[in-house]
Amino acid sequence: MLQRPLAARLDGRVHYAYVVAAVTFLTLLVVAGIRATPSVLIVPLEKSFGWSRDQITLAVSIGIALFGLMGPFAAAAMQRFGIRRTMVAALAILACAMGGSAFVTSPLGLIVTWGLLAGVGTGAMAMVLGVTIVNRWFETNRGSVLGLLTASTATGQLLFLPVLAWVAENHDWRVVVWIVAAAAIVLMAIVLLLLPERPTTSASTATAGPAPTRTRRPRSTRSSRRSARSTPRRAPARSGSCSARSSSAACRRTD
Repeated sequence: MLQRPLAARLDGRVHYAYVVAAVTFLTLLVVAGIRATPSVLIVPLEKSFGWSRDQITLAVSIGIALFGLMGPFAAAAMQRFGIRRTMVAALAILACAMGGSAFVTSPLGLIVTWGLLAGVGTGAMAMVLGVTIVNRWFETNRGSVLGLLTASTATGQLLFLPVLAWVAENHDWRVVVWIVAAAAIVLMAIVLLLLPERPTTSASTATAGPAPTRTRRPRSTRSSRRSARSTPRRAPARSGSCSARSSSAACRRTD
C-alpha cells in the first residue's frame, strides 16, 4: 500500500488528511458524472432500440429515488464495515451497472442496471461520505473541506456531461458506458491504495488540527499537596487499650 510511504514523505509539509479529502473529492466528482450519464443517453437509446422516453426515464427515476433513500443505509454500512470497504463495494456495483447496461436488450434490463444497481451505488457515496470523512479526519477547517466536497457534485456534472455528450454523438452510445465503467474501476484502485480506514492506520496518527498543548497544574494544587505532606498525621488509636465495656473516663486514665 502507498499510504504509509506517502504519509511519511508528506510528514511536516501536508497532513495526510488532505490526501484523503482529495481522494474523496475525486470519488464524489466521478460518481456525480456517472449519475448524470443516463441523461446523455436517452436520445441514443430511443434511436437504437425504439423504446419510448417513458420506459427509459422510468429507470432513471428509480435510480434517482434510490440515490436519495440510500443515505441512512450508507452511513450504517460505513459504521459497520468501514468507509473503504463501503466505497469499494459501491464502485464495484457502479462498474457492473454501467458495464452491464451495454448488453441490455429490454427496458427491464435498463431498470436493473440504471435503476437498481446505479441507484444503490451512487447513493452509497452521496454526501454522507463527505460528512463521514470530515468528521473522522479533521478537527479544524471542517466547514471549508465539507464545502469543497459538496462542490464536487456540480463539478463532476460540469466536466463529464460535455465530454460524454460529444462521445455519444460521434460514437456508439456503448462507448459512453464503457468509459464511466472504466472510471469506476480506476477509482477502486485509488481508494484501495491511498485511503486508510482511520487516521491511526496511516503513518499520520492524528487528525488535521492544532497540536495538543500541555496543561500545567495550578500552583494552588501543588501548595495544598505540599502542606498536606508537611502536616503531621495523628497517631492511630491503639487497639485493645480499653475494652468496649469500659467507660470514657477509664479510657482517658489508661491513655
